[in-house]
Amino acid sequence: MKKVLFNKNFSVTAAQISALRGSGYEVWASHTDAGHGMLAAAPHSFLEPRGLIGDGYADWLRRACEERGIDALVPGKERELLARHAPAFAASGTAVLAPASEETQRHLERKDEFLRAWNPATLPIPRWTTFDSLRSFDAAWDALREDGTRLCVKPARGIYASGFRVILDRPDLGSFLKGELYQMSHAAARELFAAPDLPTMLLMHTLEGAERSVDCVAWQGRLIRAVVRRKSPDGQLIEARPDLVQAAAQIARHYGLSGIFNFQTKDDLRGGTRVANMLEINARASGGLRYAMAAGVNFPRLLLDAWSGALDWDALPPVQTGLHVAEDKAVRVVRLQPEPA
Repeated sequence: MKKVLFNKNFSVTAAQISALRGSGYEVWASHTDAGHGMLAAAPHSFLEPRGLIGDGYADWLRRACEERGIDALVPGKERELLARHAPAFAASGTAVLAPASEETQRHLERKDEFLRAWNPATLPIPRWTTFDSLRSFDAAWDALREDGTRLCVKPARGIYASGFRVILDRPDLGSFLKGELYQMSHAAARELFAAPDLPTMLLMHTLEGAERSVDCVAWQGRLIRAVVRRKSPDGQLIEARPDLVQAAAQIARHYGLSGIFNFQTKDDLRGGTRVANMLEINARASGGLRYAMAAGVNFPRLLLDAWSGALDWDALPPVQTGLHVAEDKAVRVVRLQPEPA
């Protein structure tokens, strides 16, 4: 039985680990937090040292894998760096199932670099530019401003929705009272972006149509399966979108991806048509992968079967579409706290 390790990663990894029950793989997990859901989900686990990063972390993890006879590592923490260390891991008997080379992963993480090199023949992209000071923000604002189009900002480096805001012409009390966190006024933005240590930011047209996440698993540039999720306030809809599945296959092939990845799109409603625009590609599992797995696609199992040679490419599981899916939160006991005497 092949041993597979998921090192420290986001909480969604617990769902991937749970999906491997009965798969024939011996699943391990490691994390710095003894109460993390990854460790609770895995049959075998161990703790990582806190604060260890970089080459030192890679060396420690390689030795930890060698000591436990780990056959494959699905990297989370330091996944870009671990791709570079893959030959050293292989020499110790552990395959690093990195989604791509270190260079490719860093290219996709740098959203400005990625958009600059993106081929819009695959999917169009909204108008965008960068700024890194108040002066360049004002210039970018003037260049992109159009009647009937809102602009938004986000960091060129970041995950999930950190730093994303739609810029309003003026403060809106209604939005404030509704708790809409992803909006700010133009005046507030100018005050904020006057900071001397402003990182590179993106300014782009805000597309007002449906937002989708496309969760994918691939092996050596060949797409295995893709699930398209349309987001809504009351859950998500698993859609049949052959055009976006085709885009997923082109992305996997172009970047030579192996592993679970996702990309985000949003519809442009201008011109009376709904056209999906590319927003970003993430060489990692999305936070909403649980929704996609409800479509009958066991992403981690497909990845491991492709790596081990057990995958039957002619008998892949069908993607169930037309499903409205929602996620229920659960509570578990981490530790029993003794009652005070």
